[in-house]
Amino acid sequence: MSKRAAIYGRVSTDLQRGNYSIHTQISECLKYANTRDYPIVGDLFVDPETGRDADSGNGAVRAFVDDFSSRELSRPSLDAAFDFLENVGFDVLIVHSLDRLARDPYIRETLERDLISRGAKVEYVLGNYEESPEGEVRKDLDATFAKWENLKRVERSTRGKLRKAESGKFVSGRPPYGYQYEKNSPSGLVAIDKEADIVKEIFRLYVEEKFSIRGITEILTKRKIPTKMGGGKWGKSTVPKILRNSTYVGRCYYNKHKRDGKHLIVRSKDEWIEIETPRIVDEWIFEEAQQVLALNRKLKRKQPSRFYLLSGMVFCESCGRPYIAQTAKAGKHGRVNDAQSYRHRVIEGHCINRMISARRLEPLVWDEIVSILLEPERLREGYKASIEQQKNTHAREIAHLESLRKAFVHCKEERNNLTALYIDPEIKITRMEYIEQKTRIDDEIKRINNDIEIVEKRIPNVPLPGDFDNLDTFASKIRERLFDARKIKPEDKRKILELLHVKVILGTDSSIRLEGWFGKDSDWLSSTTSKRYVNPPRRLPGRV
Repeated sequence: MSKRAAIYGRVSTDLQRGNYSIHTQISECLKYANTRDYPIVGDLFVDPETGRDADSGNGAVRAFVDDFSSRELSRPSLDAAFDFLENVGFDVLIVHSLDRLARDPYIRETLERDLISRGAKVEYVLGNYEESPEGEVRKDLDATFAKWENLKRVERSTRGKLRKAESGKFVSGRPPYGYQYEKNSPSGLVAIDKEADIVKEIFRLYVEEKFSIRGITEILTKRKIPTKMGGGKWGKSTVPKILRNSTYVGRCYYNKHKRDGKHLIVRSKDEWIEIETPRIVDEWIFEEAQQVLALNRKLKRKQPSRFYLLSGMVFCESCGRPYIAQTAKAGKHGRVNDAQSYRHRVIEGHCINRMISARRLEPLVWDEIVSILLEPERLREGYKASIEQQKNTHAREIAHLESLRKAFVHCKEERNNLTALYIDPEIKITRMEYIEQKTRIDDEIKRINNDIEIVEKRIPNVPLPGDFDNLDTFASKIRERLFDARKIKPEDKRKILELLHVKVILGTDSSIRLEGWFGKDSDWLSSTTSKRYVNPPRRLPGRV
């Protein structure tokens, strides 16, 4: 009786699908099956010319093909082959060579035993392994050699990438959104104008317009702007990757991580290799984005299922940690209605156990906000005063930061000039002289860059002029509806608080202090005037 056979092929990545490897594997497996009169079965198909997945018919061949690492026991098409074996059945799985099933002998043995337990076995086109102890020994030897050869290949590849990075070329896989490969470019990258404009727009929306990550992805998708891979829908992980990528400000790093099992570990900074890239966005807006991202990470909590006006905005004066928004459901302890509150808990790592009712706190805060919104001129003056105050307070730091940035640019120019001199045939600079001077300049660049990072962390998030324009426009719409509470949505209140960068500070003496981007007049939002939790909210005349 003839044995039914399935074909399995594998390459490590999708990019290798088109390099004839799959085409060769499938062709050799078919020849092997024909010489043994094995009928080929399976419910997946590939194009025998391109190696790509295909529909049945038009010359497509039944085969299970993966572009997946051999280190993984679970692979999409291999899993599909096992499912087909369980549901339909076959007797032989034909694989071109040992390393196509797995380079690691232990993984290979595990897969072979799993197939045997299901009533099938593996036959390899290359190797001609006998079903005997000697045949198993040969398999182990060949698998061990394949694993060793793969390790050597990885080592050679890594060494080549390091040399390429040290020469200033981009080697970190697919170019980021906004760039494409260009062999003759100093960094190996050039900016794509249309995509570069989108990158600038993403930073502007996030930093100046205060859009959320989700909001930006919705805008990009709604505008039908293609992603890097040509799709129409932007994933919510793509925008943060763009915002965090220093490639857009003219520098990226290779050798930044090392693998520890399945985890990536950040290497020491002195091991990083910096590569200069074409700049798309300015340094200041990139740094602003990093501060906002860092703040959002710090304040991130499990998103409540209910709306809280002050979620993430209430902080403890003593430990500086945010209060957690929570709801005590009706029915417990004779409670008639759900009760929302903001809570500090020692068990959560806070300094003290304390709770304040949202029903009492939120009207207090909103009444103070209303008093500001009703006087737009004082709002504008206070806002400008806060900008000047913060700038004056940190003028020395800002001046120092500016001088460091100029020194950083100067060192980069010095290094470029040194390289130009070295490659000029008429100027006799030896290789040793070049390396010595370049090392000195690179060390200075690293020192300056480190100083810049330290100073930038000491400078707080200073309001931008464009921030007030957004706030003023939105506040004018809110003012029109202030005396009709039914027209003011809770989401509108929340947005105003976010634009004002409100922080509610709860003191140890049960006082409430509000902070924001405003002046220090006692009547202002950032005044030190205290209110007790138990005080009823102050109402404006005529308000509902």
